[in-house]
Amino acid sequence: MDHSIVGRQVAAARAFVGLTQAELAKKAKISVPTLKRMEASDGPASGLTNNVAAVRAALEKAGVEFTNGEQPGIRLKKLSETVADLTRQIDIRQTEITPESDHEKPSPNRAMKQLRRAHDQNELAVLKNRRARLAKPKAKRKPK
Repeated sequence: MDHSIVGRQVAAARAFVGLTQAELAKKAKISVPTLKRMEASDGPASGLTNNVAAVRAALEKAGVEFTNGEQPGIRLKKLSETVADLTRQIDIRQTEITPESDHEKPSPNRAMKQLRRAHDQNELAVLKNRRARLAKPKAKRKPK
């Protein structure tokens, strides 16, 4: 069985399950620059074999299945696993978002904190929308 993956598969899989580069790098226990180089590879994912394997394992744990036939691709594993994983990601994100302080004077530092908080809230909304789409049963068409 061929376990090699293509760099673009890594980027697509990460985006598909809603992970940032920093989150995936942390899960795979590699650096963000290493992951960036891996994702930018035109052919097979560049990097040490153990790093590529760690990224693959982290993505598979997140619900990705790599399809390596004539055209490398990705797909999601069982629906229940993916919804559960998204729920875990949402729970983690909600605890990481720091509440806004009204007591802090206006400053560039405060503006950056507000920007980071807005970014985190946006990513949280994206995850919630993705989970809602996955959890929604597909409508069956009535025969004519």
